[in-house]
Amino acid sequence: MINRTSIIKQPDKISFFNDVYKLQKEYQDGLISGKSNMNLIWLGEHQLCYTLGRGSNKSNLLFSSDEHDVYKIDRGGEVTCHMPGQLVTYLVLDLNDYNKDLNWYLRKIEKIIIKVLRSFNIDCAAKHGFTGVWIGERKIASIGIGCKRWVTIHGFSINVNCQLQNFNKIIPCGIEGCLMANLTDYNKNLDVNEVKKIVKKIIQEEFNFNFVSE
Repeated sequence: MINRTSIIKQPDKISFFNDVYKLQKEYQDGLISGKSNMNLIWLGEHQLCYTLGRGSNKSNLLFSSDEHDVYKIDRGGEVTCHMPGQLVTYLVLDLNDYNKDLNWYLRKIEKIIIKVLRSFNIDCAAKHGFTGVWIGERKIASIGIGCKRWVTIHGFSINVNCQLQNFNKIIPCGIEGCLMANLTDYNKNLDVNEVKKIVKKIIQEEFNFNFVSE
């Protein structure tokens, strides 16, 4: 039987990356083992940290690794930065109930981000040959996923009103000369909570979820 039920977690406090990573792994392991049939959607903000994907190049870190929290994790993609003012969305999702195709899943996430931004009348697009979403030549959203036995982990981040100078300490996503943007550069009245509501709504529509709390 196809399961369309997902736990939804959207903490008000700013979370440490490692705590939420452990939570994702618990849900992923539960789905893989069959001990649980609950997907997980987590929406929130992180304390400042940097994460490196499986095949990332450490030369894209432009600082000594003891200056900030740095995590090497089980997702694709290169280095990125998380911080307050950036909305992070994690999806621990059983693709056996959807489509066992990671390209489909990545394009689905891009579609969700584009729908979110367009709901605020912000023109944006995916860029051929890259994963993520851009406003013109500036990157507004980054995507990095992991998958084990067709159960996903990690997800995407949207810069809402974060300190973009934190990206100056890396080569974002391994793209030389990559310029980052905030949503407030284009709609100054936006905040993370407002964007969070729309992300939740569109994810629910796109994956036909029934959201429940624990």
